[in-house]
Amino acid sequence: MRWRNTLESYGNVSMLFHWLTAAAFITAYVVVYYVIWFVDPETSIKPALFGTTPNAARVVPILNIHWILGITIGFLTLPRLLWRIFGIVPRHLSHSRIENRAADVAHWALYALLILMPISGYMTTYDPTNFGFFVVPACRNTAFAAWIRSIFGLSVTGLEDVMWAVHSFIGQWVAWPLIVIHAGAALVHHFVRKDAVLKRMLPLARQDEASASPPTAGAQPNHR
Repeated sequence: MRWRNTLESYGNVSMLFHWLTAAAFITAYVVVYYVIWFVDPETSIKPALFGTTPNAARVVPILNIHWILGITIGFLTLPRLLWRIFGIVPRHLSHSRIENRAADVAHWALYALLILMPISGYMTTYDPTNFGFFVVPACRNTAFAAWIRSIFGLSVTGLEDVMWAVHSFIGQWVAWPLIVIHAGAALVHHFVRKDAVLKRMLPLARQDEASASPPTAGAQPNHR
């Protein structure tokens, strides 16, 4: 069992960060759209699908799951970033410098997304986030939110409206294109180019370093 990355493959820590974040991110989307489409009387699909009945009393308890996942993603991102910056990142397998640079830009854009989405999302919370063992106060009740409001002269709902506009724009128009590009590139590498880009991030895949492409002038170690 290898915990650290090598130049040829990802270690278990990087895999854990990647798949925990992916699972939390997708689940958070499922939860919030379930609330929007089926639970919230103001936004639910009409006529109701599958015999569901909108219920305003269920909105916050279910949204609490979304908030828990969002805050968790935010806190996972910091150690994940540090692990990447101060550790080894497997080398690119492509021989194209342009393609490798595009991959780096896409990865850093995803990291920015994993920071901006939780922050902007938390700043829209109007109820505490209950983790069960502890409670995170609603952002509107924190000194941080009061400080931001005083700087920009915003009301409580004014700040939340701005943050909701940022959060929803990123979530609808930035997040999914980045995810589709990221997943699509991995699938192209796996099924078209038949290299180890996807395989080396799969926990159950065999980490066969001997089969990885040797470094070339266009495939340099990716120390970033």
